[in-house]
Amino acid sequence: MRFTFVLGEIVSGLWRNLSMVISVVIVTAVSLTFVGVGALMQKQIMDMKATLVEQSQVTIYLCSPHSTTASCAGGAATDAQIDSVRQALEGEVLAPYISSYTERSQDEALAIYQEQFAGEGFVSNFTAADMPVSFHITLEDADESAAVVEFFQGRAGVDEVTDLLSAFAPFIDVLNQSTVFALGLAVLMLVAALLLVATTIRMSVSNRRREIAIMRLVGASNLFIRLPFLLEGAVAAVIGGLIASLMLWAGLEYIVADWLAPTLGAQLVTVGTPDLLWLAPLLIALGAALSIASSVISLNRHLKV
Repeated sequence: MRFTFVLGEIVSGLWRNLSMVISVVIVTAVSLTFVGVGALMQKQIMDMKATLVEQSQVTIYLCSPHSTTASCAGGAATDAQIDSVRQALEGEVLAPYISSYTERSQDEALAIYQEQFAGEGFVSNFTAADMPVSFHITLEDADESAAVVEFFQGRAGVDEVTDLLSAFAPFIDVLNQSTVFALGLAVLMLVAALLLVATTIRMSVSNRRREIAIMRLVGASNLFIRLPFLLEGAVAAVIGGLIASLMLWAGLEYIVADWLAPTLGAQLVTVGTPDLLWLAPLLIALGAALSIASSVISLNRHLKV
């Protein structure tokens, strides 16, 4: 099989149907971009959940001198109230729920506060006595956080009980819904791309009927006749995959890295341009595979060899 002949046929076919090929490239690029966005969102959701689970999932803030909740009417939490919370965390009632916990003293809380607001003038106005004692709990099952929150909420000496996973639940739900939308739109665009590929192949077969007849007469094999048509769609799809990878890189670089990560924190926003090292080849391979499959079906219908 002559490689130069097949290459020439591919270039000739692409040039004859240039407008249709450009359409295939654009639609494939857009559809694969949405596929990539959906994959990156799912990775972000899994990484975020893993990060939140690894961190303290439930935090108990005891009363400080500045607390205003009803359970803090007596002022800052007393040693007896702090010890009561500690005993409850180590007791048998909560044992099935709690994997481990750490206690943060007022001095430690002050050090973290000073680090977070370093350079601000008001930091010097606070002392350790102004900070609350807190307990940071890691659960056996993150989905059972409501039981722990309910157990301590409103307890004497307890100012606030926060559930980290619940706090980020709305953001995770938005990501999940966006993923479904992106993947749904990607499926529609991929269907459009496959139909365009099939149409392109049909036009190519129609334009080269005389050449195909000559190749049949001289004994060309089925593969030799079909290969240029198969590779035409694959080339257009690969170009579309490369463009999709470039669009994803721009989004990760200028939207995620420059805006989203500084806003939400680099610890939570974990997706970035390194993810394209595994995602881009998959997108290109997916585009090429779907294009070849569409070409095979179209050739079976319009090219009887």
